[in-house]
Amino acid sequence: MIASAMESKRLGLCHKPMFVVPKSLLKQWGRDFLLLYPSANILVADNKSFEKKNRKKFTSRIATGDYDAIIVSNEQFSAIPMSKDLQKSFFTDQIESAVEAKNEIAFSSDYQQKRFSINQLERFIKKLNTRLSKTLEKNPKDDVISFDKLGIDRLYVDEAHRYKNLFFFSNLS
Repeated sequence: MIASAMESKRLGLCHKPMFVVPKSLLKQWGRDFLLLYPSANILVADNKSFEKKNRKKFTSRIATGDYDAIIVSNEQFSAIPMSKDLQKSFFTDQIESAVEAKNEIAFSSDYQQKRFSINQLERFIKKLNTRLSKTLEKNPKDDVISFDKLGIDRLYVDEAHRYKNLFFFSNLS
């Protein structure tokens, strides 16, 4: 992943990659990065970087710095908020996709499959609407720069299985 990020940066395919790694491997990733690329300008988060009093300063360093890589732990990555506009857009797109899928299924010929799928999609749409309203009501914990404003254009995730099994639509039953 380190070589891929640096090669992508060299070719101009990305400018500010971020690595999300397990907390126990944070320092090791920093050492390995500098072992492979000694002149690299990297920013490695430590335990104090994402404490409430330091979080705003650290995210500002990410946004304004010209780093070859930023390395954070899974927990620290989760502490960086997404903007409400982006979350609203995401949930709205998901709701529209679910409504389209429901309409497609409504015209299918298999009655048993149709009834089950429509009910399932209606529950999912209701759940998405609830999550959207909760997201819009929720006030941020603190005033830090949102992820979409940090300038991260490539994300590498070690232990990516933590982010698997997200819902997606398919024509398969």
